[in-house]
Amino acid sequence: LAIVGSLVSVVPLVVLFLMLQRFWKSGMTAGAVK
Repeated sequence: LAIVGSLVSVVPLVVLFLMLQRFWKSGMTAGAVK
């Protein structure tokens, strides 16, 4: 149960991190184009 709880708490952080990473990369490329 402890493992499941830790997974449930970690998954949203990983998803948020991946979304921010994609957004940051797209922002960097857009800034480089300008």
